[in-house]
Amino acid sequence: MVYSPGMDLAHFVLGQSRQLFSLSGLEALQFHACRMAAQARRRLIIASHHLDDRIHGRSCFIEAVRQLAIRHPFTRIEILVGDTQRLARQGSRLLPLAQDLASSVSIRCRDSEDENDERSFLLVDDCGYLLRNRWHDLRDIQGDYDNRGRVRRLEREFRRMWERSHEDPALRRLHL
Repeated sequence: MVYSPGMDLAHFVLGQSRQLFSLSGLEALQFHACRMAAQARRRLIIASHHLDDRIHGRSCFIEAVRQLAIRHPFTRIEILVGDTQRLARQGSRLLPLAQDLASSVSIRCRDSEDENDERSFLLVDDCGYLLRNRWHDLRDIQGDYDNRGRVRRLEREFRRMWERSHEDPALRRLHL
C-alpha cells in the first residue's frame, strides 16, 4: 500500500491494520508520525540523528506525546538522538516537553559506537513503526501499523543502543 493524501483513515489503525506500506515525502511522513503517535497507549520510541521539527515538532505530534506522557505514570517515551549538541544549540519543540515531563520522557545521546547507524525510526507500543534507512532521506520510508515482529527486532536494536547511550547535561533544564 502506498500512502496518498485523502486515503481513508480506517486503513491506519494501530494494532489492527497489518499492511506494509511505502512512503515518499515529508507530508506523508508527517501524517503517519502524527497518526501513529496519537494512537499510542503505552510506549513511544524515537531513534534519529536529530529531532526534526518538521516531523517531531508538529503540533499534532507534540500533543500526542504530551497526552501519552500524562495518561499513565508508567508510560515511557524514549528518544535516542545522534547529535545532542545540535539539539542543545538549536532546540526542538519536543525538548521543553521532555524537560517538563522528565518522569515519562527521556532523551539520550547515542554512543560513538552507533554513529554510523543512519536509520531513523519511530516505534509505537509493540506494533507500529516508521523506518527510514537514512535519517535524511524522505524518499524511502517504510511503515506498518501492526507488525509486532518487526517492531520487536527494531526495539532489540534500540535497547542495545540505549544501553550504550548517555544523558547529555546540556539538555537538562536549569531551575534557578
